[in-house]
Amino acid sequence: MMAEADTLDVRPFVSGDRPRLVDLLCEVWSTKRDVDGHVAERWWWQSDPPPVMVVDDRATGRLVGLCAYIPSVLAGGRRQATCAWFVDFYVRRDYQGRGLGKRLTRAVEERYAVTASLSQTAMAYRVFQKLGWSNRTAVPVLMHPWPKRSLFPGCPAGVRIQAAEIGTVLPDAEAVDSLWARVNEAYPLLARRTSADLRRRYAAQPHRRYTLIRAGRGDECVGYMIVRVVRSRSGRPIAPPGLIVDCLVHPDDRETFGALLGEAAAVLTAAGCSRLWCTTTVPSQLALLRSRGFLSPDTPLLGRALTGNTKWLTWVATPAAAWVTSAEWYLTLGDCDIDYAWYVD
Repeated sequence: MMAEADTLDVRPFVSGDRPRLVDLLCEVWSTKRDVDGHVAERWWWQSDPPPVMVVDDRATGRLVGLCAYIPSVLAGGRRQATCAWFVDFYVRRDYQGRGLGKRLTRAVEERYAVTASLSQTAMAYRVFQKLGWSNRTAVPVLMHPWPKRSLFPGCPAGVRIQAAEIGTVLPDAEAVDSLWARVNEAYPLLARRTSADLRRRYAAQPHRRYTLIRAGRGDECVGYMIVRVVRSRSGRPIAPPGLIVDCLVHPDDRETFGALLGEAAAVLTAAGCSRLWCTTTVPSQLALLRSRGFLSPDTPLLGRALTGNTKWLTWVATPAAAWVTSAEWYLTLGDCDIDYAWYVD
């Protein structure tokens, strides 16, 4: 029997919901062997309380829908806006078609100036369309199928490269903050990347480790990349994927971007990675990635196997954040949890 509509509450997650949330996610992630462990490693789970909206059916005691999202702050020039990235969105099959997706979406929209998604099912996008979200913009994820050191030139004179694993603190946090202060206004729109933001996003987790690669000229930090080796949780001997998760350099500084890219490739291939993955929406950086052998879904013939790596940006903004546009929105794998697409049991 279907539950009556007035028994369905859309509300924020509370601590006692976890067993029922895991039960719901067992349906969402039916192919995963350790759903409870997978929940524990989700980025949104690291917050207290986790940023999750749920649909609670009081008649059955079940959670029948969820919307998990990542809060962030968008910067555009001297303006800032709160933002929520949708990353996990689901309504149980026997409850679909009853407006619950709209109610979940509205519950998040009411709390943030901008609400966005970069990876959504066709069903989720239909919900967003009906609520006035923007038309989708393609964002390709690029892949290097055969990373060899000879394809990546060495560090140019005058550029100093350092690499360190991110633990509970961010290495050289003051230099990262100084870089952010100098270059953020060169981007029309991007997520705030202070040292505190990066530490919250990339602090070490049990099965996830990030390495910060910094570039310097003289006494200044002029750019960084953050990379991750996707290790097997089960210890199986596999060639792990290598991810270039995040990057910040001045968008006109191709030399620094190229130097960081070379070091990122060296770090990841030394760890056994046989393929590298990266995304950026800066045209000059995309051109350099392609010149170094990265393939995108629009690569003739070779790119056809990568069609599933096109992500789709859609968003909605309140009138107070009407200055937010998608045309020059800087995005990386780490901005909205796309690096979780690589998960090896």
